[in-house]
Amino acid sequence: MEAKEKKGFLLMIYIFSIIIMLFGITFSYFTARTRSKNNALDVKSGRLSLGLEVASKYTGYSLIPLNDSDVMKAYHNKCLDDNGMGACSAYDIIVTNDSARQDVVGSINFDIEHISNLSYLVLDEEENVYQNITKIEKSTNNMPLGSNFILESALETGIPTKKKFILIIWLSNFDYNQAEDRGGNFTASISYNSIYGQKLSSTVSGTEKGDN
Repeated sequence: MEAKEKKGFLLMIYIFSIIIMLFGITFSYFTARTRSKNNALDVKSGRLSLGLEVASKYTGYSLIPLNDSDVMKAYHNKCLDDNGMGACSAYDIIVTNDSARQDVVGSINFDIEHISNLSYLVLDEEENVYQNITKIEKSTNNMPLGSNFILESALETGIPTKKKFILIIWLSNFDYNQAEDRGGNFTASISYNSIYGQKLSSTVSGTEKGDN
């Protein structure tokens, strides 16, 4: 009788051990799956990467008022007018993707002091208009740099994909004395955002000629 009770007790311990072992295996399996998914997401997020380069193209001039219709003429003359005066400021913008395919959009913030007639436009790398002439009368945020664009994946080729733009900023001329603009200045913060949350920014600045 005692032997039977001992066998029964050992059988219960064995069954209980099997249950514990199965539970542990199941728990470990789901934990491993969860960790695998999280790691995969971490790796994917880590591989998403944008680069932003903003370089002065034609800058360093104090601006004088310029007719909007003459902005491309001034740009092709390295942002100088016929008298060699500063007519605009131009910047090269390069957005680079060395990871997965990304949907990107740009914006620009202006901080302006004593300038009321600032304007800008954006060209693509072939000098087609990407963002039409846009007026900036005062400090403002989230102004457009053009529509969303796609940067294709660079993972298969190993070669970064790029999008190039040209930003031109000038002081629009009007048929009245613009003395209130003399000696003014501006700062512009250029930003590009990916739908995955990447955000990059760069800042440019300029002045209006104080003695014209």
